[in-house]
Amino acid sequence: LGAITFAAAESGRRYGASDLALAEDVARRAALAVDNARLFHEAQEAVHARDDFLSIASHELRTPLTSLLLLTQILLRAVRQGSLATIPHDRALSMLETSERQTKELAKLINDLLEISRLIHGRLELHFQQVDLSTVVNNTVKQVGDELAAAGCATTVRIDGPAEGRWDRARIEQVVSKLLINAMKYGRGKPIAVRVDTDESTVRLTIEDQGVGIAPEQVERIFARFERAVTGQQTTGGLGLDLYIVRHIIDAHGGSIRVTSEPGRGSVFTVELPREKPATPVRDSAKE
Repeated sequence: LGAITFAAAESGRRYGASDLALAEDVARRAALAVDNARLFHEAQEAVHARDDFLSIASHELRTPLTSLLLLTQILLRAVRQGSLATIPHDRALSMLETSERQTKELAKLINDLLEISRLIHGRLELHFQQVDLSTVVNNTVKQVGDELAAAGCATTVRIDGPAEGRWDRARIEQVVSKLLINAMKYGRGKPIAVRVDTDESTVRLTIEDQGVGIAPEQVERIFARFERAVTGQQTTGGLGLDLYIVRHIIDAHGGSIRVTSEPGRGSVFTVELPREKPATPVRDSAKE
C-alpha cells in the first residue's frame, strides 16, 4: 500500500526495538485505515451499480410485460363476452405475433440474467466438439432473418469455405446471434456484411454494420457488464450484457474480439478463434 519513513536528526538518537514495534504498529493501523477506505469506496460503487442495474432491468422487463398483459386482457375480455369471433383474423394474428415477440424478449432477458450469474461465479461450462463456423453462421442468419428483414438490414454473407475448429457449438451460435442482433440494433435500416475466413491455425468472423458507430472513448466500455452505448443524447435499450457475454465466451475459447468504429460510419467486430481447444485454462475475465 505504501511506506512510512521515520527520521531523527541532530540529536544523535538511535532507534531501538521499542521504536521499531511502535513504527510497525503505526504502519499496520495506517494500512488498515487505507484498506478499509478502499473497501468502503468499492462497496459504495457496488451499491450504485446494483441500483442502476435494478432500475435498468425493471424497465426492460416491464416493457414486454406491459404489452403482454394488455394483449391478454383484450383477448380474455373478448372470450368472456363471447365476442372472440368478431375480432378480425388479421388483428388476432397480429396480436398473437406481438405476444410471441414479447415472450421471446422476456425469455432473452431472463436467460441473460442467468448467464451473467454463471459467469460471475465461474460456472460457464464448455463442451468442445468439431464445429464448422460456416454452417453456424448460415444457420444463425436464417434464424434471425425475420428480425433482420423487419429492421431493414439487408444481410450479405461471404464464406471462403469450411471453417472448422474445436469449440462449443451452442456458445459459438450464441456469439454469432448476439453480434448480429447488436449490428441490427445499432444499424437499423442499414446493410450488414458477414464474413468468415481462415488461415492455418485461426478462424475469423467479421460482422460489419453501417450504423451509428461508437465513439473512441466508448470502445472498451461496451464490453463491460451493464454498459450500453450512447448514441447522441439517448442510450439504447437492453441490459448491457450481450457484448460482455460474447467477450467472455470468446476468452474461454482462447480467442479474441476487437472492434473498429467511428461515429456515423458504423462498426466492424472481428472475432478470431483458434482451431484447437485451449491447452491450458483460460483466465476468468468475469471475475476480474
